[in-house]
Amino acid sequence: MQKKTSRLFLFKNSLTFGSNFGYHSHFKSLIKFKKIQNNFIYSPKAHIKLDLNKKFLINKKQIKKTKFDLISIATPPKIQKKICIENMKKTKYFFLEKPLTENYKETLKLFKTFKKNKIKFFLNFIFTNIVNFQIFKNLIKKKKITYGLYVWKFKQGYFKNRRVNWKIKNSEGGGLIDFYLIHVFYNLLFLIGEFKIKKIIYKKEKILKKILIYIQAKNNFQIKIDININSSFNLHKISFADEKNRYEIINKSKNWVQNFNIYKNNIMINKDNNIYDRDDLTYINLKKFLEKKDIEKEKNFFELAHFYCDEINRWSKKQKY
Repeated sequence: MQKKTSRLFLFKNSLTFGSNFGYHSHFKSLIKFKKIQNNFIYSPKAHIKLDLNKKFLINKKQIKKTKFDLISIATPPKIQKKICIENMKKTKYFFLEKPLTENYKETLKLFKTFKKNKIKFFLNFIFTNIVNFQIFKNLIKKKKITYGLYVWKFKQGYFKNRRVNWKIKNSEGGGLIDFYLIHVFYNLLFLIGEFKIKKIIYKKEKILKKILIYIQAKNNFQIKIDININSSFNLHKISFADEKNRYEIINKSKNWVQNFNIYKNNIMINKDNNIYDRDDLTYINLKKFLEKKDIEKEKNFFELAHFYCDEINRWSKKQKY
């Protein structure tokens, strides 16, 4: 019977930390994966969550006695770091959220600790799993690009309800740079590879709301990044031009991951007909990670995205709009 079980399941035990995104995205993806024999979840507030299936709950005493093949974490960065350090000897696989920790110094230390302990890890960047992102990448790689533009504008929750949480605090791994811009950097790494930051323009203020960044791709063309987290409208647009045409992937809706349509010279050439959410895209990452499908380049991108954010954080703030 034991032999049959070992063939049937890839892993015996998984543990998820976090009862919001952790439960709805990480945990439900693990359940869907069906190659893990036992899935558990822990959160100090789990008992008050009405939509959480209590039969999967595990307490601290049980965690201490159990060996886990995989630990997934969806908590604030500082807590995520603490969980990783405390459980380094209990697992060899971590499925994580970004940013990895509350600042680059701590992130670099944790990356080094993962390597030292031969820990396999994966950070849950999801935009690049969108079908039209992949189609767009194949479209532009065949072109001799001369200029690029990345625009991301939306209204972050704080500016609607004025409720302060870690997602708006720079000191806790939140804010425009570490929590939002990191996605832009990862998406650009996926589309064009490594680049250099050439110029940054932003206004010094208590909560950074908008920033302009100019980067140079390996092929020497320039890309302008324009991000505003206190915008009156929604726009997520990536645009590349060659000598004759302009190619764009655009989402103007409030849905973070749907409605990315592809355009050539303002004419739609590929509509996004897929219906999926962040949970679906998380499942794709989990499957890719556990089935070890071509993730080495992505691991390099994980580190580079954090490095570029650190460059922005260290840049002189004397320039103004």
